[in-house]
Amino acid sequence: MLYAYDDNGKLSSLYQLSKEHIEQLKKEKTYFCPTCKESLQIRSGRLHTAHFAHFPSSNCERKHLGESEYHESGKWLLYQWLNRQGYDVAMEFFLKGTNQRPDLFFTVGDKRIAIEFQCSSIPPDIIEKRTQSFHDAGIFPLWIIGKNQYRQKGKHQLLHTSFHRSLMYRFHNNFMMYYLDVKAQTIIIADHIQGASTTLCYATPRFYSLKSFTFPQLFTSASYPSFSYLNIWKKSMYHLRTTYHRGVGSEERQWRQYLYLKGKHFTLIPSVCFLPVPSQSIYHMKSYMWQTRFILDHFLDKPIGDVIKNEQKVRCTTINQYQADPIHEYILLLGKLGFVEKVGSGEWVKRKEIQFPTHIDQALEEDKKVMDFLRSETNVLL
Repeated sequence: MLYAYDDNGKLSSLYQLSKEHIEQLKKEKTYFCPTCKESLQIRSGRLHTAHFAHFPSSNCERKHLGESEYHESGKWLLYQWLNRQGYDVAMEFFLKGTNQRPDLFFTVGDKRIAIEFQCSSIPPDIIEKRTQSFHDAGIFPLWIIGKNQYRQKGKHQLLHTSFHRSLMYRFHNNFMMYYLDVKAQTIIIADHIQGASTTLCYATPRFYSLKSFTFPQLFTSASYPSFSYLNIWKKSMYHLRTTYHRGVGSEERQWRQYLYLKGKHFTLIPSVCFLPVPSQSIYHMKSYMWQTRFILDHFLDKPIGDVIKNEQKVRCTTINQYQADPIHEYILLLGKLGFVEKVGSGEWVKRKEIQFPTHIDQALEEDKKVMDFLRSETNVLL
């Protein structure tokens, strides 16, 4: 481990200390494990980063955790960052109500905060379980992802798997994620996140040095995204219509088969079956797949004037407990486009038919009309 308590009760680290300084500490100081309080030894050498270690006879649970140097370095950086701002921070403090040891724990006023620095990809259900236990104990969980999980595919395009989707927040009407670049000692805020696919998203990344950045600034947001999601939507729709991909996943193959059995082709879905809803970034299914199913299963066979009910209960939840309903957002957009009209709580009346294009040129022309309408709606993605 890279940090331990010294004999004065001060949390200390060997991180980035000189060889001479470390040799001096071996002679002058005694160090203790933050978890079990047993005495530790200092190990250093040419082939290893200097660190604290338990003696062979120890049974401390921490001895078997096998945390990476990157993870420990990141926790130490965050500890120092918060400590410099005057926060009374505890590392790996055991929370009885949750039976967990968050990487960092501190209070701001009457709010208790647990920080988890997550460098490895873990299943979303584990994240959900740990997050819920914090909420149940009245603790705000702040998950910060390691820079090793930050994969930029283009200027505004990021890797966005189920792991990433499970670690998103919503502040100021925007979806956000937090990363820590340990080497550069920089916080990265991925802001204005919009879902592109099950593995990619678009975002405005903001970079801040820990030397000049404060904890409250984590929860601010850029006024506007530095990219046009509508332009991205247009390109994605054009790509879907004009480029055939044989090697798609099982979910998409099932969707194509579903359309085939309905007498439809996936390149000729209506433009309104691929609308950019705000919470797509935390929904596990591609937008054109679930929207097409909604139109075919709940809209197309109903006559004008019939009631359209939002009977599909899809709830996507962020870490800070924002409940998103992508289907409700989608129906709102259909309302803006004049296909439905709201008549009651959760009930809409069908006002206009949705036609499936019969050829590509017709589909592309429809895409342009829908695009022009969405551009005229300034808050369409909020």
